[in-house]
Amino acid sequence: MKIKKEILNKPNELISLNSKQAISLTQRKAYNNFLKYAQNEIKFNEYKGNTFTIPCFTLHRNANIKNKNIEYVYEKELENLMTTSVKIEDKDNPKNWKAFTLLSYIEKKDENYYYELNQFIINALKEQTFFTTLDLITINSFSSQYSIIFYELAIRYQKYKIPKLSIEKVRELTNTKNEYKRIEAFKRRVLDIACKEISEKTDIILTYTTEKIGRKIAFIDFKIEKKEEFQKIEQLKNKKIVTEKIEKYSEEIIELFELLPKYEQVEIRKKEIKKLLEKHSFEMLKADIEYCKTKAKENFWGYFVKSCKSGHYSIAELEKQKAKEKLMKKQKEIIEKRKELEKQEEEFLEKTAQDMYKNLSEEENKNYEKKYKKQEHIFKRTGIDLETFIILSIKDELENN
Repeated sequence: MKIKKEILNKPNELISLNSKQAISLTQRKAYNNFLKYAQNEIKFNEYKGNTFTIPCFTLHRNANIKNKNIEYVYEKELENLMTTSVKIEDKDNPKNWKAFTLLSYIEKKDENYYYELNQFIINALKEQTFFTTLDLITINSFSSQYSIIFYELAIRYQKYKIPKLSIEKVRELTNTKNEYKRIEAFKRRVLDIACKEISEKTDIILTYTTEKIGRKIAFIDFKIEKKEEFQKIEQLKNKKIVTEKIEKYSEEIIELFELLPKYEQVEIRKKEIKKLLEKHSFEMLKADIEYCKTKAKENFWGYFVKSCKSGHYSIAELEKQKAKEKLMKKQKEIIEKRKELEKQEEEFLEKTAQDMYKNLSEEENKNYEKKYKKQEHIFKRTGIDLETFIILSIKDELENN
């Protein structure tokens, strides 16, 4: 079954919300889907009201809610959106502000959720003056709430640059003012996890640097790179290396030369590297250069040559690196195996559901058809026909049994 993009044109006012209460991963995914459903009603059906309906089945699937205790999800997650208040300050005059709760009302009745949005959100969804286009399928794949926060922020500013943020502002956005007091823990548990997941699962690479005032980290500076553009840069770099190889030196010599500190990158070093390669392996010379860059306080080249003649200072570091690479390779194999098992499980589930669908009794077919007709107009708008609904329902039942 072909997966379509689920696009939400999210108003910029609702990106990086300043909330007094923590907003969980489930709440963020669900709320984005509430906004998308409301936006579709307002935009395509010219709906004028404030209350909207979404089938429970659709929300749980689209928001990737897999908790078997759905009542818990409703009571502890969705219901709490009514008490989650946010505040938006006027950029031109911070003394002016507005505050509201994410949902004014929510009700679960039979197989539907009924929810109400306040007029400010309704107007923002309708006008779409300043918005960020988000793919909810991508967002729903995240396993960290911090990934959602920084991904939405990155997409909003991808054509420009994310403004440099104070550490206080980043903690405010992530609702971690009272968590991870030590900056290293904050970086590891919040920033690193989000940047890694975004870089792995999306078309952008998100990284960051820190800036200190005195001895204390005061600012976080994010950097966004498009993967396609990143690959083009690498291709141009490789083309340059090949060109230099043809003109004068081998690729190995050029690569080692470019690893040298900038002040050591003079033409004569290429000839000296060429001579060293006659007696030492490329791998050892590369490791020595990296090692000496961190250890040589002055006279880098002299320290580097001495290392080569003394049996390579970097050999211990190189062994550690080999062990690390071996471990990473093993972990990658485990991940690939897990993905393959998940794929096989999904294929088995799909086939089982298809077979069960073909063998349904007349009474079972009628029961499913009855459920479908309750929200038929909603399902048709999302491209779900009766057969697809029944198969998806069977799969959902199999997963939860």
